[in-house]
Amino acid sequence: MHLVPAREQRVNDVRADEARPSGHDRPHAPYRTVAVFVTFEGLDGSGKTTQAELLADAFRSEGREVVATREPGGTPLGEELRRLVLEGVDMSAWAEAALFAAARAELASRVIAPSLHAGKDVISDRYIDSSLAYQGLARGLGVDKVLELNLVATHGLLPDWTVLVLVDPEVALSRSRVSDRIERESLDFHRAVDSAYRELAAMFPNRILAFDGSRAAAEIAKEIRGRLRDLS
Repeated sequence: MHLVPAREQRVNDVRADEARPSGHDRPHAPYRTVAVFVTFEGLDGSGKTTQAELLADAFRSEGREVVATREPGGTPLGEELRRLVLEGVDMSAWAEAALFAAARAELASRVIAPSLHAGKDVISDRYIDSSLAYQGLARGLGVDKVLELNLVATHGLLPDWTVLVLVDPEVALSRSRVSDRIERESLDFHRAVDSAYRELAAMFPNRILAFDGSRAAAEIAKEIRGRLRDLS
């Protein structure tokens, strides 16, 4: 049975860990030998999905074995929950947070952790920070409460680095080719999510690496790869 500390201590431990110097000495991933866990965050339409794909391609070109996944989704249960949370009926903020956490629990236990244990890099299009931004801050549930929910769901599995692609919310909405329940929220909501991501980047500066997403995709990808190489 996996035993975890009390809620306050667990959240405080994460905050303390985030204050440590960046690099491979940070104990986010005790399972890691050479594999890394990188997540991509940002508004839909920010270009994060493209950048996740480009980084996966870059890693593979270096001979690394990469598992690329997305949230919500990445497992049969996760895909069912994706349909429910994005295309289903309206729901309360806590119900939304719980469904995302359930999908994440399945992904972490069945895909992410086993892949890292096997020495494979994992690149995920969205992860815990999406819940912190959308539900914790933009929907007002609180960062610490949503973080606690997700630490339990994932057994404390955090990424080594999180790439945050920032663009103006109006630009992101104009670019987005999807129209799910969350995308149909007001512009003010998407502005709140953008502000939330910027707040998270300031809160966790050693893990969350922010990039200007208004530039050409190739230019952004080159900068991301360079930053990650410097941190490796």
